[in-house]
Amino acid sequence: MPVDTPKLETSHLILHVADTDATIDFWCRSLGGVLESDEELEAPALDAIFGRSGVRIRDTFIAIAGLRLHTIETLDVPRTRASLAPFEKPIGLSGLSFRVDDLDAAHARAQADGRSPTEIHAFDDLDHPVRMFFVEDPNGLRIEMIGNGP
Repeated sequence: MPVDTPKLETSHLILHVADTDATIDFWCRSLGGVLESDEELEAPALDAIFGRSGVRIRDTFIAIAGLRLHTIETLDVPRTRASLAPFEKPIGLSGLSFRVDDLDAAHARAQADGRSPTEIHAFDDLDHPVRMFFVEDPNGLRIEMIGNGP
């Protein structure tokens, strides 16, 4: 007899970050996200989740493109971004992709913001041609910005 599966709906994506202020700047100022909350927390539940005592975090919720990003910076044990070349990320979530109306304008804005976007790549031979570029958030998460082909 089949087991009933629960109905799932997305709540939020969790991003562990090294610098909350830089992360807010990237997601809100550069990409247009909206900061919903920003707080510091300490709680026995955090100690249990992280498996150590005295956990203190700064967490935010940022609304962007129909998603909610939950960022977590551990304040008691600061973390830093590992220096990895593109595509040498650990297994698991390695990026997010957003479709934009004006790819050239998005690319120009990323350049103006000092985000070092890649060149715009074109895939003209597909059934649905696309153009895209990549930029990284302050923690190394690869963000794909995608627009329609020529």
